[in-house]
Amino acid sequence: MKNLLIIVLFLGLGSFASFAQGDVKSNDEIVTINVKDLSGHEAEYVGKEFYLTGIVDHVCKHGGKKAVLASEDGEVDFHVMAGDKISKFDRKIEGDEIKVLVTIEEEHIDEAYAIRWEEEIKKHHKPTDEEYIEDMKRIASLRKRIGDTKEGYLTKYVIEGVNYEVVK
Repeated sequence: MKNLLIIVLFLGLGSFASFAQGDVKSNDEIVTINVKDLSGHEAEYVGKEFYLTGIVDHVCKHGGKKAVLASEDGEVDFHVMAGDKISKFDRKIEGDEIKVLVTIEEEHIDEAYAIRWEEEIKKHHKPTDEEYIEDMKRIASLRKRIGDTKEGYLTKYVIEGVNYEVVK
């Protein structure tokens, strides 16, 4: 009877140990998705960590806190924000293919969002700057699209980068 109890305890502890290890993610278990394949499927990845690959079309000139990743054909792009572990995206990677460990969150875009965006543009750009003019046009377009919804908001997916590497 003692031997049976020891065997049951041993098997139970072994099962517990393997169950506990099941929560550990290895890099092999993290999904890699190309920019083009993510398009239209963002909601499926909200709250999940995954690798996103694409061509760096642009890195923000003002601090490098945002990179635009595009598909090879240029038809699809996503903005990736530098997270806490990325001090900035290096402008030298423009034109390179990168692999970014990211998380994606859903955000509602409403009039308050448009006001905050407009204030940021006014803080960092002069009204004569090309970027200022283009962003103000985008804000006007955004306000029209928000006004056309029943809900009073649009859904935006925010992608935050955890780390990245250039794909050789």
